[in-house]
Amino acid sequence: MKYIEILNQFDASISAHISEFATHLNNVSFDTENGVLFTLSDDFDNTTFFSQVKKKGVYLFELNLDSDRLSGKKRETKIKNFAEDWSKKKHDSFFSSSVIKKRLSMYEKFDKQWLPLYIGKNKDIYKRILEHINLSTDKNTYAMKLKHRKNLHGLQFRVSVIEIDVINYDFIVPHIERILREKYHPLIGKQ
Repeated sequence: MKYIEILNQFDASISAHISEFATHLNNVSFDTENGVLFTLSDDFDNTTFFSQVKKKGVYLFELNLDSDRLSGKKRETKIKNFAEDWSKKKHDSFFSSSVIKKRLSMYEKFDKQWLPLYIGKNKDIYKRILEHINLSTDKNTYAMKLKHRKNLHGLQFRVSVIEIDVINYDFIVPHIERILREKYHPLIGKQ
């Protein structure tokens, strides 16, 4: 029975740390001004864009709503049309994240140039970013698989990262990712 007391004490201690941690993370954000810009196409060679060094952390993909290739005049219309284009590829039955419907309604009055598209975490963020861009549709790994969405070619994207090199990655980074999702409300995802 003593182990139950120890577990309860440990659980209470963790809860207190998580609560304290969350208050400090309110100021955490992506440095989007220094994000990597790219226009999606078959010719885009992204292997030179991202570090080949393995780094842990979180990343944000954004879509430039001022892109000429997006149909519609108003940004809210462009977002709706993009979501429809995204969903069309989803029916091709490859493993990819979906548009989060409740977030789509949040963007009805969105008036910024860059739409938060997807937030993720990984112990090798640069490799994972490349998977989101290059991964083949026949791979069962969940990813955006952007290059294989021909209906999105010509659109401009931006990727920003926060490198997080901590020993307790599996405990800390999911909380950071959740807080960033609540802050940015990305349109695409599993959560």
